[in-house]
Amino acid sequence: MKMKPLAPVFVVIWAAAIGSVDGLAGGFAKVKGTPARKTGSAAAAKTSARAAASSDDITAKKAVSNLFSVCAHIQDLKLYKPTWADACHQIVDEGGTRIVAKRDIRRGHAVTLFPIHSLGLRTIRSDGRKARKNRESDTEFVVYDVDRDGEFFGRGGDERAGLRLKLNIPLDRKQPAAALMGDRKRHVLFSTFLPQKSAQPGWLGGRMRLGDESTGNSITIPLPGAAPLCAVVATRDVKEGEEIIRCASRPDLEELKSILAEEHGKDISMLGMHVQMACQTTLEQVGADKAESDEIHSSELGPFHAINLNYPGLKMIHQDPDIYSVDDFLSADECDRIVAKACPHLKPCLVNNERNGRVEQDPARTSTNANVPQVEVPTVMRKITDLTNCSPDKVEILQVLRYKKGQEFVPHTDGFSGPYSSCGFVDSTRLCTVFCYLNDVEEGGTTYFPEVDLDIRPKRGMAVIHFPADVEMREDKRTLHQGSPALDDKWLLTTWVWKDPRTEEEYGEERLPKLNDDII
Repeated sequence: MKMKPLAPVFVVIWAAAIGSVDGLAGGFAKVKGTPARKTGSAAAAKTSARAAASSDDITAKKAVSNLFSVCAHIQDLKLYKPTWADACHQIVDEGGTRIVAKRDIRRGHAVTLFPIHSLGLRTIRSDGRKARKNRESDTEFVVYDVDRDGEFFGRGGDERAGLRLKLNIPLDRKQPAAALMGDRKRHVLFSTFLPQKSAQPGWLGGRMRLGDESTGNSITIPLPGAAPLCAVVATRDVKEGEEIIRCASRPDLEELKSILAEEHGKDISMLGMHVQMACQTTLEQVGADKAESDEIHSSELGPFHAINLNYPGLKMIHQDPDIYSVDDFLSADECDRIVAKACPHLKPCLVNNERNGRVEQDPARTSTNANVPQVEVPTVMRKITDLTNCSPDKVEILQVLRYKKGQEFVPHTDGFSGPYSSCGFVDSTRLCTVFCYLNDVEEGGTTYFPEVDLDIRPKRGMAVIHFPADVEMREDKRTLHQGSPALDDKWLLTTWVWKDPRTEEEYGEERLPKLNDDII
């Protein structure tokens, strides 16, 4: 399900480019405050190529704003504390400021995270031979929290003087944010770190001294699937009490990424879900901006994913758009065991706070959820694949959702406008939604499709199937639906069938934590 768009609450500035920064992982440069200037939008495009570039700029800027919103949320220690927060600490003495290991840290393991006090997008407008010597035409789009950091950046859009560290964040195509940044030759994503701010446990990146090949023992790299979040990673085994020193080079980068993903997969996966939410919100915002000009008439949609129309008990409850249901898709025993399996592992879902625009927990409007490994529910998976005519590798990770009294899910669609990369699927889209009610709800908690005025009352074991996009990856906005407030607890098992198989190893089923020994 897609999240509600984030409301903009952060100050955005455009500034003259300060200069080039090493684009390699972990490369950053000291930068003093440079006067910034607010500018209007770019001059009207004179060619179709420039128009396309302008569109990319808009998408990338929206992505930067949403990504920073999520990063600001994650850096609140009241809401999230990295599991590696105790790996190192800051020591200030006569010798200066040092970051020192509090325990032994193995090679490839996370030492700390790199703080993000602002997030920016550098748009390279100079070209040819002049690009290296003259970058005055380049611009920077910077987002920061005016309430938290206005004293460092200025509240009127003018940057104040002061020491800053800028970290370029390279994005490979596996990063969800990469698809939103447009042409990598034109757009450079970077974060800003303010050393004068108080150090936070777990967020000590940027405070290490720079060493050489013999003294350096750490490097900064983007978290796999969770950039712009970056981790400082040990390049060799580090002993307790040893100072953490940055490497000038990037040794064995791919191997270090692999070790990091394996060792901290659960944490990185959780952080990646937040980043994906920001990316998905960006797509929704861009799609909404283009809705009038890009809208596809329902008569142009199709064909849709072909499910098994001979599945026992399948019945059509609405035609065009087609919506189906299956009574007793899951037995009462299966429903109860799935609830028991997921219950101890439920975690809060995040939504947008309309008052301040931040992504945070809101008990009045959110559900809780838990991911269920396919290997723990083989019978359920056989039913899903038989019904939807698909292989297991096209099925998104199964989720159990719980809505308590009064909780709801605002109107949304499950599809995307065009190819999208998320949850281990690359350049694909969701073709089919399948959800099953795991309990009876006496009052409230219905699933309502407002575009077709269809209201479905929860019934234990009943599955509902609809199609958020056609096989040409065009979203069907008629499938807009919402979870109405429940007066009783409502439990759901939900998943989505994608056009193409899941290919990203870091989202593999084998990486999901085991819930219990009950095989359903």
